[in-house]
Amino acid sequence: MEIENGRLRAKKKLIRVTFPDGKVICCNNASATMIAVLRTIGSDKFPLIKLDLCHLPILAREIYPKYKAWMKSVCDGWYLNTQSSTDNKYMQLRVISDQLSLNLSIETGTDFEVQVDADKEKRSRTKDRIRVRLPDGIYVANGSALDVYLGTIRRLGVDNVMRLHLTWSGHELIATSRKVHSQLQIVENRWIMVPNTTKDKAKLLRVIGLMLRIRLEVTIV
Repeated sequence: MEIENGRLRAKKKLIRVTFPDGKVICCNNASATMIAVLRTIGSDKFPLIKLDLCHLPILAREIYPKYKAWMKSVCDGWYLNTQSSTDNKYMQLRVISDQLSLNLSIETGTDFEVQVDADKEKRSRTKDRIRVRLPDGIYVANGSALDVYLGTIRRLGVDNVMRLHLTWSGHELIATSRKVHSQLQIVENRWIMVPNTTKDKAKLLRVIGLMLRIRLEVTIV
């Protein structure tokens, strides 16, 4: 127990995960630990994780409107629904370890040494946002690079962009159905390819602007 403002307060329960190669992950809260573990596992294995929360996949390439406050970015356009307790996250990590045969050592406790999230520090120093100025002076700039990428294309007109017949990573940029995991639903019956990096999102928006003959000012900020 810890004393805070003259009252006893229970220590925060943490999760510590150890990989077979000795790598240890233990952040200052269970959600951060789980996200760091998933990043280490890699997004290529996310489709193999069959785990639901609130009757929806716990990992998704979209933000569930009902759980928007709990949907946290993991990597490569994937989001984790973190609306669960530390004990539940402990069980979720055990299931993920079993499903992917990772042989992770997963523990809960209150006296673990908390690590600095080096990946988070690196990301904070990396330019990860896009600002787009449309010809009428309106800016699309709120949110992540993904939010701005999708928001700009919606403003330009999804079907207008679709008629350009652009491709990305060997697939149609915008299609009427989902065929690969790197697609997100942008409007009803329309699925769009999402570049992994902020630089590629900005580059693709510039190409779209040129092909539509619309002057877009796309800046990575």
